[in-house]
Amino acid sequence: MSVLRVIGLVIIIGLVTGFLLYCMEGDPPVVNSLPGPVYVSDAHVHEFRVRDSGTGVEKVSAWLEANGERFDLKTENYEGNFITGASIKFERSINVTLEAKTLGLGDGSYTLVVEAQDYSWRGNRGRAEVAIVVDSKPPQLSLLTGLTYVRRGGSELAVYTVSEDADTHGIQLGDLFFRGTPHPHQPQRQVVLYGYPPQTKVGILPVLVAVDRAGNQSSIPLSIEIIERAFPQDVIQLSDGFMNRKVAELVGQTDDDVVTAYVKINNDMRKENADRIRTICEKSSEEPLWDGAFLQLPNSHVGARFAESRTYRYNGQDVDHQTHLGYDLASTSNAPIPAANDGVVAFIDRLGIYGNAILIDHGLGLFTLYGHLSSFAVEKGQAVTRGDTIGTTGTTGLAGGDHLHYGMLVGGEFVDPLEWFDGRWIREHIDPKLAPPSESP
Repeated sequence: MSVLRVIGLVIIIGLVTGFLLYCMEGDPPVVNSLPGPVYVSDAHVHEFRVRDSGTGVEKVSAWLEANGERFDLKTENYEGNFITGASIKFERSINVTLEAKTLGLGDGSYTLVVEAQDYSWRGNRGRAEVAIVVDSKPPQLSLLTGLTYVRRGGSELAVYTVSEDADTHGIQLGDLFFRGTPHPHQPQRQVVLYGYPPQTKVGILPVLVAVDRAGNQSSIPLSIEIIERAFPQDVIQLSDGFMNRKVAELVGQTDDDVVTAYVKINNDMRKENADRIRTICEKSSEEPLWDGAFLQLPNSHVGARFAESRTYRYNGQDVDHQTHLGYDLASTSNAPIPAANDGVVAFIDRLGIYGNAILIDHGLGLFTLYGHLSSFAVEKGQAVTRGDTIGTTGTTGLAGGDHLHYGMLVGGEFVDPLEWFDGRWIREHIDPKLAPPSESP
C-alpha cells in the first residue's frame, strides 16, 4: 500500500472518528434557574437559561408536578439535525408561564421542571427543578390606632398587627413607603413612624399595607385628618460674589456661566443629595433610641423655617424656585453643635449643598441632619447622647453665612422639626403608642 493511501486512510479514519465523537458526545445540556422556593398567588413567569456546548439543544420541555400529576406547560423544538447538530448553539432564555387558577391548583407546594435534550445520538438530557408555593390568601392585618390628626409636613406613628406570612408591611403614602418594625415592648404588635411631607397632594392619605411573598396584599386606610397649613415664603437675592464662591467650592472648573452652574447645583445636586440621604436612612435601628424632646441649637436665632418656599433672584430676574426642608439656626461663628437626641452617627462627610454634614439615626426610621459644619467631633458608627458636641457651625455647602442647617427625616423624607422640639407633642402623639402594655392607654 502506497504512502499516500495510508495517509488518506488515516485522514478518513480520523474524520470518521471525530464525526462519531461529535455525534455521540455525552455531555448533557445545562439548565440554570434562580433557586426556589418561589411564592406565587396566580400567574408567574419563571426564567431558565439553557446551554449545550456540544451538539446544541434540540428540545426544551417544561411541566409542573403536583401530587403525582403532571401539567405540561411548554415545549420548544429548535432547528438542526443529527448530523450537524443545532443550527444555533448560543445560550437560550426560556420563559415558563404558570397560571395557578387556570390549572386548578390549590394552595400548596409544587415542583416546576424544565428538561432540555440535545442533538447528540445519545439524546443527552439535563434538567432543573424549582419549588413553587401557591398562596392565594392575603396576610391578615389589623390597625390598632384610632382617629389621628396630622399636620401637613408633620409626623405620626401607627400601631398594628400583621400575620407572620407578611413579607413587607408599613404605610403607603402615594409613591412613598414607610417600613414597619416590631413594637419595642409588645412583640405581637408592629409600629410604623411615618411623615406627611409638605409636597403631598391634597387627597393623598396614608394606607396601612401588608404584602406576602406571593404578592398578595391587604390594606387598611388610616383614620386620619390632615391639618392644612400655610408655609412661609422668601426671596433670596443672589450676588456674583456668592455664586462664584459656591460654584468654585461645589463643582470647581465648569464651562457653564455662573448662573447656569448655580442653578444646576441648586437642582441637580440637591436631588442627588436627597437620593443619597434616602439611601442612608434605609438602615435604621428597630429600637427607638431617642428620649424626650429634641434639642435646638442653644441660643440660636431661627432664620429660614421648614418648608419655606424660596425664589432665587439674580439681577432682578427669578432664576430658580426651591423648598427649604429644615431650619436655619444661627448662633456665634463656629458654635458647638449638640446632638439633638440619643442615637448613632450614620453619616459624616461632605454632602453637596449641605457641605460638611452629619446624619444621626434615632431609631424607627427617625434621623436628624446637621449641615454646613466647619468641623466634626464624632465618627461614623459612634453612639451619642443628647447634648454631646458633634461638630461646629460653619459656611460649607450652599450657606451664605455661618449657621446650622438642621433637618429631621422620617423614612428618608423631611418632616417639620418643630414637633420634635416639643416634649408635650412627643408625650401625646408618640410615647403612648410605644409604651409597654401596662402603660398603654
